[in-house]
Amino acid sequence: MFIAAASVPRSFQRTLMPRSAVDQGVVTGVLVGGNYATAAFLQDVIEALAERFGGRAYHEDKTAWRRLTALADLVAIGAGIAIQAAVPQKPNEGLPRSALRTGGWYLATGGLAGLGAAASQEAGSALSRRLRFAPPLAIPAGAALSAILEYRRRRRLHDDVALNGGQTSQASMVEALGIGGLVAAGLLGVAFVQGGAATAIGEALARHLPGSPRQWRPVGRLAALGALGFGVGAVVQNAYHRAESGAEKPEPGFEEAPTSPLVSGGPGSVVPYDTLTKEGHRHVLTYLRPEWIEESMGEPARATPIRVYVGLDSAPTDDERVALALAEIDRTAALGRRLVVLVSPTGTGYVNHTAMQAIELLTRGDCATITMQYSKRPSPLSLDRIDEGRLQNRKLWLAIHDRLYGMPPERRPRVVLFGESLGAQTSQDVFVHEGTVGLRMFGIDRALWIGTPYFSKWKEEVLRDVQWNVDRSLVGRFHSFEEVEALDPTARSALRFVMVSHNNDAVGYFGADLLVAAPTWLQEPRAPGVPRAQRYAPLLTFVQTLVDMKNSMHVVPGQFVADGHDYRADLGQFINEVYDLGATSEQMQRVEAALRGYETRFADYIARSKAAEVSA
Repeated sequence: MFIAAASVPRSFQRTLMPRSAVDQGVVTGVLVGGNYATAAFLQDVIEALAERFGGRAYHEDKTAWRRLTALADLVAIGAGIAIQAAVPQKPNEGLPRSALRTGGWYLATGGLAGLGAAASQEAGSALSRRLRFAPPLAIPAGAALSAILEYRRRRRLHDDVALNGGQTSQASMVEALGIGGLVAAGLLGVAFVQGGAATAIGEALARHLPGSPRQWRPVGRLAALGALGFGVGAVVQNAYHRAESGAEKPEPGFEEAPTSPLVSGGPGSVVPYDTLTKEGHRHVLTYLRPEWIEESMGEPARATPIRVYVGLDSAPTDDERVALALAEIDRTAALGRRLVVLVSPTGTGYVNHTAMQAIELLTRGDCATITMQYSKRPSPLSLDRIDEGRLQNRKLWLAIHDRLYGMPPERRPRVVLFGESLGAQTSQDVFVHEGTVGLRMFGIDRALWIGTPYFSKWKEEVLRDVQWNVDRSLVGRFHSFEEVEALDPTARSALRFVMVSHNNDAVGYFGADLLVAAPTWLQEPRAPGVPRAQRYAPLLTFVQTLVDMKNSMHVVPGQFVADGHDYRADLGQFINEVYDLGATSEQMQRVEAALRGYETRFADYIARSKAAEVSA
């Protein structure tokens, strides 16, 4: 409890995105519960080793035993510091090295927690001879340390606010602490149950194997942790099932199939409309009608846009889904359009409607978008589907490449890529180990990716490593369109493959290695939008960045901003620039106004449809 209480202040530190009181309570509760469980496990290990080397005779004298474990805690602190000094952090280091260093940090922290508790018990023991009872000084001592750390945090926050124009957003501490207390109580309850199970397992092992129950207790904790992990896995599988079931339900207002033969699910389509999920329904029904394009752009549309979309349930295997997509491409004559956009959707199958409508406006409808779904769950629950998405994209795009090179050169369309969030990763990783050369060999003229996840391997290869198959002049990574405008004309005209990632978009930062390694984005110099006051701690940074990732995805229909995981504010400009569509400033003003209008119109339509369903 000493180390758990001391960990509370840092949980309130400012991070990439503002947090609500509920979010803050969850962060605080998880940190308190996690630090308690970790310190308890480490103390079990330290005490088991102390007993192993010191002998069991110390059990008869509580004071002697406490002092022996305090000595063991001192050794643990020294060993933890030595491990951290022996393996300092290096750029691009492997996870085993990071895990070893973080293990040293946990060892030193656990030893410090035990030493602090032992010191408070010594003081309490001295007081008990005068007061005739033993006061629990560990918690007040933890509270005192917590107060010191809170003072330091507020000093750093003050400096950070000064650097950011005096703007700050802080959740209500009282409310957050109340929620955090409830979360921590639940987690501590789990920890106590785990501790009881560990004791029982340790005693059972000691009856049949050499060693005392205390020496076997850490093994019991690991066994209990394994059982807990099995239970968590069952909960996750249930969440998968619920998410997929929810994705299959038609959304109000989108129950009827489209009437255009140029979109999947419409008349003559080989993709049955009822095999598409909620996101697929919305995508094929929100194409821009020619009269809308004319109204928005002030000139006639060149064609009705083509939207090919194959759902995960449209066919049982990836080869069959690829065959369906190719059949749809042939049926709609999609490769006869001026621009063909290969789209990899997010985990749910969502395709950014603002991006698609911008493309349709800028080409006056003379375009085709081609999409294959690989999952029906939100992106954080679809990480096990990344390989499937990458594989089926590669199969389809290779088949399209073969068809294009069977056409006369003058009739071939320009082929570009678009991907958002997990769709950006499943799009980029088609070309892992192939650099920019792989894209050119596939016949990809240009590519735009927004909100690329941290896990993308291709991104790391082209931005970090020096390889023969990467032409860095073709690749750009930007926070805003102003950064593109600031380039010199030669560099700007060379761009072909562009990633847009906001500095405060946690999707680009969140990864499992936050549990063991301080990330480069928290090192100096920091990008604008990354708080100067934020400090790294293994469990804390992992949980805070996970919550930031959730909060990064908040969007308001019709209110376009360039913040977090919302890329709508300058998405039209990026599409015009990267795909080289040649719109004038006046035309871009029309596009921006139309995109906001479409989004508001569709949001109102969905709201009316839902209200009508409820009233019915």
